[in-house]
Amino acid sequence: MSSRNTISGHPRSSNSGPAKKLFVSKKQERLFRTNELEFLDDRLLQSPQGLFMLTPAELFSGLAAQYGTPLYLLDVQKVLDAMSTLRDGLSIHYPNSEITYSVKTNYLSHILRQVLSHGYRLEVVSRHEMMLAQENGAQPNQLLLNGPVKSLEDLNYCYQHSIDLNLDSVDELQAATTIGTFEKPFRLGLRAAATLKNGNISRFGIDFGDSEAVGQIRNLIQNPCIEVIGLHTHHSSRRDAQSYCDRIDHLSQIAEMLEIKPKYLDIGGGVGSTPPPEIAAQLTYPIDDPKQLATIIGKHAFEKWGSQGPRIILEPGIAVLAESMNYLTRIVSVKNRGTGQIAVCDGSLFDVNPLRSTVHPPCHLLTSNDDPSEPSAEPTRLYGGTCMEIDQIGTLPVGRTPRPGDLVHVSNVGAYSACLAPQFIIPPAPIYSVDSQKIVRQRPTLGNFIGAGK
Repeated sequence: MSSRNTISGHPRSSNSGPAKKLFVSKKQERLFRTNELEFLDDRLLQSPQGLFMLTPAELFSGLAAQYGTPLYLLDVQKVLDAMSTLRDGLSIHYPNSEITYSVKTNYLSHILRQVLSHGYRLEVVSRHEMMLAQENGAQPNQLLLNGPVKSLEDLNYCYQHSIDLNLDSVDELQAATTIGTFEKPFRLGLRAAATLKNGNISRFGIDFGDSEAVGQIRNLIQNPCIEVIGLHTHHSSRRDAQSYCDRIDHLSQIAEMLEIKPKYLDIGGGVGSTPPPEIAAQLTYPIDDPKQLATIIGKHAFEKWGSQGPRIILEPGIAVLAESMNYLTRIVSVKNRGTGQIAVCDGSLFDVNPLRSTVHPPCHLLTSNDDPSEPSAEPTRLYGGTCMEIDQIGTLPVGRTPRPGDLVHVSNVGAYSACLAPQFIIPPAPIYSVDSQKIVRQRPTLGNFIGAGK
């Protein structure tokens, strides 16, 4: 029995003592991790020991019954696997490369500790995120600071602790010249403004097409108290492999313009994950396979420099996090409207899509094959429990007619969700970790209702 995995399942009763554990076979756990919704029915998946039979639908239902809804389900192994895929793809042709973890995309402490323990650095964009990273064990050499706003205190801190950082403006560079010394120059990187898909120049970074700004930069970097060791750029308006090769070429041209030999080129993030069919159907552009994308980038770098070029840094967010979290919510009412049927649940758009992307996450009703309910003739719009008309989580596909009490499974919600969920009407959902089999973020209580004041 010791070889079996356990995932908390059945609800806790008032007189049953500690929560009962459901024993899950390797096959069942793999099906749960793969998030393949065709398995979310009552086909029986017998464990190798033959002790019992459990379906993923029962597993979800057990967790929802024990911990309540709404509830996030986190699988950190998916994060680590996705990062490894990108790292391996990049290093096949160009070993002098690195994958960092984007803290802003999901700053859950449980993830940060796991990522650090596997040797990855954390990319942070504020002092607040830096402190969170350090609270979870990050050492100065495991941090990379980006972001558009850095106070003089922030710059001083990075200088004193030799933390890598990329400056966003001429003003930040000017401030840095007052911190470094001749004996210990301030070693730093510069962020170059990217040209977006629509032809506009990004608001982030320094516009190296601006001759006045370039002149200022050239004068400032002559100061022996600073040393430019890296260049950085980032945007997410293009996610294809060629766009990352273009970033390498663009940064190389800037290095030549400034007559510097950078030790690293940070080409940012924006890498897309491999989308499920429901999301792919909503996209207006193709998504390259992440490993193939990383391999193309590495090959381009090798063709440019061989093995003697600068370190290439890639900062994925969505690519490594989107598939790592699922969300469970329960339907509380079903209504008919002239525009079709709607269902209201106890979750919220703000838990799964707080940035209100036009791409909605896949939503599926957890049902049984022997369910006697009538099939639905049309999709059902799924709304959240806040009093906002905009609070539509997604759409339930044609299937069984939803009923109050039904459980809904929402997938691909690991990026820009839990870290952005507001304390608005409905407190952010707790997070259950599949790998550690416990709650790793509690549901907020009134006592820690941040922002309410006294």
